[in-house]
Amino acid sequence: MQTSYIPESISDKLPSMVKIELFKLPPEKQTLFLEEYKRKKKNTGISYVLWLVIGLHYMYLGKVGWQFFYWFTLGGIGIWAFIDIFRMPGMVNNYNRDVAVDVFRDLKMLSS
Repeated sequence: MQTSYIPESISDKLPSMVKIELFKLPPEKQTLFLEEYKRKKKNTGISYVLWLVIGLHYMYLGKVGWQFFYWFTLGGIGIWAFIDIFRMPGMVNNYNRDVAVDVFRDLKMLSS
């Protein structure tokens, strides 16, 4: 029976499909996934800091179009900026879930 080499603090945040499939991989592949995921994932705290610095949080999350729209509307004249304070953790979690799926897909393609 295989064991997971992914720390629980990280595996709890991964999509269930990725967790199940990672469990089936050998330890070396799990370690590769973990290293690449840690390298690409984003941090909520950094996102909040960038939000304070002229609203760079969308750029940090790879949403360049949204970033320019945010700037053009001046953060929805402040309303959008205020709402983003509460949306930030969800935006970062969604980004990190997408990263987990992408990293896993790339790992599977390299393994084939």
